[in-house]
Amino acid sequence: MHPFIEILGLKIPSYGLMMAIALITALLISYFRAKKAKLDLDIFSNMAIIAIICGLAGAYLLYIFVTYPLSEIWESIKNGSFSTFKNGGLVFYGAIIAGFLAAFIYLKIKKQRFLDYAACIVPSVPLAHAIGRVGCFLAGCCYGRCIDTPISVIYKNPIGGAPVGVPVFPIQLVESCCNIIIFIILLLYTRKNIKRRSVLFLYMLLYGIERFFLEYGRYDEIRGIFLGLSTSQWISIAMVVGGIIGFILLHRHEKLHPELYEEKLPAEGEEGYIYPDQEYADYEPDGDGEITESVEDAAEETAEAVEETAEAVEEAAEEAVKEAEAAVEEAVEAVSEEVPLKTETEN
Repeated sequence: MHPFIEILGLKIPSYGLMMAIALITALLISYFRAKKAKLDLDIFSNMAIIAIICGLAGAYLLYIFVTYPLSEIWESIKNGSFSTFKNGGLVFYGAIIAGFLAAFIYLKIKKQRFLDYAACIVPSVPLAHAIGRVGCFLAGCCYGRCIDTPISVIYKNPIGGAPVGVPVFPIQLVESCCNIIIFIILLLYTRKNIKRRSVLFLYMLLYGIERFFLEYGRYDEIRGIFLGLSTSQWISIAMVVGGIIGFILLHRHEKLHPELYEEKLPAEGEEGYIYPDQEYADYEPDGDGEITESVEDAAEETAEAVEETAEAVEEAAEEAVKEAEAAVEEAVEAVSEEVPLKTETEN
């Protein structure tokens, strides 16, 4: 496809560019979500840096361990050549495992709730992954099976190991679309409660299932096969099981300790505290204790509405009185006509 993209005369690797865009996008979304959830932004920033560094290291190491036999890796370390570490790639699961483990340890040290921060970060992960998979497609790595379909592509100069000159199924783009769907689901899941802690386990379930089945469309089997399943499929199974267990344990913990999951409302004087009068108007007492213009406007509008209602009631009453007088007059006339008639009959 396009392993390099030329921007302002500079030849930039498309995979690296997409990785950078993915990281920046995830950081921005996570930062604004953490800010909305009123988490400690300094702790969030430090945690993000640590998670990114450890995540990249984990992705690189997992690629090495699933690509080369342990004996070959150990031999390259013993002889000091480190040859197996010189031509590495990245495996997404390695980044997820190492990144979240590093974040968990850091937040534990800082005595923060891991699931609160995870709830703000997790929804951005599948979106970043979707952008990264576009980079894989452009570079020709993580490619699909050699099969001729209406959407298959032919690589001419890939740098990621894809077969040259034959139709290849674009499994990277399929996974990218699936990840965008997961991103939308997670956003909707946390729409009413941005700190919904179970979102991490929902992601583990959704992505574990997605990745397990998409692995059958992958062709780069060098990443490791054990008992007929790839390394990523085994990790996917572990993610699904972990997601189910996480849901169950979190549900039980919420029942046993509901006070830990109740949102703490701000006290009087703290930011976000709602005064009783604010239920009806924007009440902001100033130094002299005078009411604000918004309250005055509301009072004027109420007075006008009361006056209009009184006028309407008065008009309706007048009309009713007039109708009643007319009805009485008609009744009197009818009676006066009937009385003489009866007198004449009696005579």
